Amino acid sequence: MGAIRVTAEAATQHVLTLLNQKQHGIALQEAEAALRHHADHVDLLHLKAHALRGLNRPQDAVITLERALQLAPNHHEMLNMLGNVFRSLGDVQKAETSYRLAIKVQPSYPASHKNLVNLLLDMQAGQAAGVAADAFIASTESRDADAFEAKGRVLKSLKAWHKASDAFRTAMALNPAHVAARYGEASCLVEIGQTMEAKSLCEGLVNEGQTAPQILRLLARAEMELSDYVAAEPHLQKAAAVGSSEAVKDYANLLWMTGREGDARALLNGAARASIDRPQQALAGMDQLLDMERPDEVVQLFDALPVERKTMPEFIARLSMAKDDLGEVEDGFRFAEQAHRASPLNRVIAYQFIVASLMSGRYDLALNEVSKWRLREPSDQDWVALQADAHRMLGNLEAYHQLYDFDRFVVPAKLDVPNGYSTLEEFHADFIEQVHGASVFKTHPLGQSARQGIQSPRNLVHDDRPVVREYIKALHAPVQAYVDQMGHDQDNPMTSRNTGDFYIGGCWSIFLLAGGRHVSHTHPKGWVSSAYYMAVPPEAKEDTVNKPGWIKFGEPPYKMPDAAPAEHWVCPEPGTLVLFPAYMWHGTVPISGKAPRVTAPLDVLPGVAP
Repeated sequence: MGAIRVTAEAATQHVLTLLNQKQHGIALQEAEAALRHHADHVDLLHLKAHALRGLNRPQDAVITLERALQLAPNHHEMLNMLGNVFRSLGDVQKAETSYRLAIKVQPSYPASHKNLVNLLLDMQAGQAAGVAADAFIASTESRDADAFEAKGRVLKSLKAWHKASDAFRTAMALNPAHVAARYGEASCLVEIGQTMEAKSLCEGLVNEGQTAPQILRLLARAEMELSDYVAAEPHLQKAAAVGSSEAVKDYANLLWMTGREGDARALLNGAARASIDRPQQALAGMDQLLDMERPDEVVQLFDALPVERKTMPEFIARLSMAKDDLGEVEDGFRFAEQAHRASPLNRVIAYQFIVASLMSGRYDLALNEVSKWRLREPSDQDWVALQADAHRMLGNLEAYHQLYDFDRFVVPAKLDVPNGYSTLEEFHADFIEQVHGASVFKTHPLGQSARQGIQSPRNLVHDDRPVVREYIKALHAPVQAYVDQMGHDQDNPMTSRNTGDFYIGGCWSIFLLAGGRHVSHTHPKGWVSSAYYMAVPPEAKEDTVNKPGWIKFGEPPYKMPDAAPAEHWVCPEPGTLVLFPAYMWHGTVPISGKAPRVTAPLDVLPGVAP
């Protein structure tokens, strides 16, 4: 007598049970055994794909899903899953197509709507994400809290904090227990200066047992903005302990800025050594050590990685960065090329590949790669800066000077005395005292351009202190004049974005100490950037040869085989606002005396505030 053949339905239920128990290997074996008798059973193919995905075999999962979809092309759950697998492979175009097909065949399926919004947000396609979120809301007839929470995240990505808050509050009205909506509301409140309210929301979540790392990090941020650094520290410790890479960065930054460099380095080294279980934390540790200018430690940590991590392109890219920082540019390029070949669509890896190409004199290769990224992300200012460097090194001076037209685009302006003050000197003294007078920080934040300086801890655009509000108001006249005279040339990345309108997206203040400087940098998410001077050390005017404290333009932060020195300087003067393109490399010559250099820079974005 032959063996009893199990029905497809029984086999499906058995495989599903195994998957629910996380037994992916056995589930795959059972699914394949059943498919030998029921080769075209769609549910079995679907579950086989789940098992393959659980075993980290995404390419095989794609093959299985595509076969199943030939049999059932309108299976919205499989289309959604195919989008998830494509996304895990980094193929965002195919992922987007799959999500949109799932929505087309089943408009009321919320998972596809949510996944599409998340994908578009990760792609920094804010406008498209907004359209997708509105479609999500419409598909639920405005009754789904998840849909409004997704809309809130889209508006957050556009820095439309008040509108995002409205969306999150609507989600909370539909579902008062909605954790993500309550977290989103708290994150908006921090941005608009309602810090106590944000802290209260976060504390409520934590008291209910919600200890997700992002909630703990936001609570810590609120406490730090309220100058309660002692209370913030344990929350960052907890968030880092459960695996948050961003918490590692936040905690290391707090330790670093409060003068505990040794503790910060110990934290980062520990994170990097935990790469087998927490690769993202390990990458965060290496990134922060690079920001601390410790490339030697990064090389040592890479050498100590488990074999399986040494083959990951993300880790190889960090080794490339360290080698470049150590001046070993050929090794830097070799590792960058290896990482880029394995993961060509990873932005961080592509950026390092282009920099390594420039540093090793492979200018044509850099220009070819950066041109692709400018097409993909035309508003990202980093790509413009790298493209300008490639043109400059290749002798394409017309293309270079179209981008780096210093006479046209670097414009000093004067600020009128803000309301409530009789002189600029009085205003500057009040601003510096209120913004920097109570700071407990001892040095610059990691990942920023300042060296030997202190940065204000929050975005001043939403600061309610009168001295800050009046400063923001006083900025509008000189910025509007700059925008008005800029023009609308569609062939230039600066003028092509000019709508005639603008808004200030970010504002902060930097207090440089003796020896302080800014390394050359861009503002990748900006449009027009600026430096406004409130205090300038006397040597800036006295030494016009060495130019201490002067802002310089055109010099990249890395060395190439051919010289690329700064080509334009502006001597700082209190009351002067220097406006320039966000993509233009800018830094400062170190100040030499003990008198501070205090600025209040800002980022200006085109159009009307979202």
